[in-house]
Parts: sequence; C-alpha cells; structure tokens
Amino acid sequence: MGLGPLPPVANWFRVVTEGEVDNLDVWPFANVLHFQYSGAAPSNATCAGFASSISSAWSSHIASLCPSPTHLTKVTVTDLTSDTAGAGEWTGDIPGTRGDDSIPANAAVLISYPAPVRYRGGHPRQYLYVLGNADLNGAAQWASTSLASVLTGWKAFLAAIEALSASGTAFGSFGTIKYYGKFAPNSGPPRYRLTTPVPMILDATLSVAAAEIASQRRRVGRRKR
Repeated sequence: MGLGPLPPVANWFRVVTEGEVDNLDVWPFANVLHFQYSGAAPSNATCAGFASSISSAWSSHIASLCPSPTHLTKVTVTDLTSDTAGAGEWTGDIPGTRGDDSIPANAAVLISYPAPVRYRGGHPRQYLYVLGNADLNGAAQWASTSLASVLTGWKAFLAAIEALSASGTAFGSFGTIKYYGKFAPNSGPPRYRLTTPVPMILDATLSVAAAEIASQRRRVGRRKR
C-alpha cells in the first residue's frame, strides 16, 4: 500500500524536464529539480509561463550538449505549498544540436551537489542524457573538455531558472527536499517518510561532473509492441 501524496513544502517549486530519445516514448529521460520562490503565490498560468521560460533556457544552454535524436518535450512547474497550489506545463519539441552520435540509452553524465548533511544514498545528484560517442575517453570515461562544457552549460541553465520572475513571483535558490529519514540499524524499516520535509539550499556553482560514465539501468526497457 502506498504512502499517499508527499507532504507540502511552502514556497518551493518542483521543476521536471522530460524528453525522449529517437522519438520513442519507451526511451524517456527526466530530471527533477527544486527551487525556492518568493512573493505572490503563483497561478496555473504563471507556472505555465515559467515552464515555457525554462524550455527556452534549455534551448540556450543544454540543447547544444545533446545529440540530435534527444528531444526535450515537456517541462512541468509545480508549487509544492499545497495540493491545490499552482501548476503548469510547457509541451513542445526541442531537439539536440550536437549531431547524431548518440550514447547508449542507459549512459549519462553524473552531476552531484555538495549538501550540508550526510544521508543514505549520498549527495543530491542529476543524471544528464547529454554528449555523444565522440565525447568518450575510452570505454569508461568522458573526455575532460566535453565534461567541462556540460558543467558550464548546466550551471548556466540553473542560474537562468533562478533568475526567473513573473506576476509578483520570483524564483530563488536551487535546492533539494529531503522527504525520507532512515531508522538506526535493527530498529525498524530501512527508511520512513518525514512528517515535515527538510528543504536544503544547494550552491549550484559548486556542482561537480564525474569523469566516469554513469549508468541508469532503469532507462532501458523492452520496446512496446
């Protein structure tokens, strides 16, 4: 039995960027981001406008890092303050402009963020489906120059989102939200949901890109018939 909806977190946005590879919905990718906001509670229309602006930021800073078969198709912005708070989305098609040298569908560039606490699972992280075969340095690493371009583009993308404002609502700092805690060994289930989630500000300028090729095995599945 599920635990139901996640608890609310006042004055925080959840931003989800989604897309497909080779125009196949069985090879999707998605990244979930969190940002503080200040000012007026955003309407659905304001959230939809933010989602459109975020798609433009992707086009400016991330599309050039993606092989052409990679397409951003959806951005969703949700106010986490309550179940009835504003939410909106952009849908469209922004293809990558890096060329046709796609990487395997389970490969990724791992971005990690220093966090003020330690917890099971390590620091907050992002798996980006970017770069291509020409950016590989052997079978297990990314070329250092290519990795540097990803880090530069990703930091610029996050900074562009942090700078957004409209209709009295302003995006603030990038961060993460801790929804779960862990029981001590042998004292109960491995983890539990926090009654009050813990938001944490992250300094996006301190993001680190791993040289090793990361893997997300769940991204690969059988093609639908």
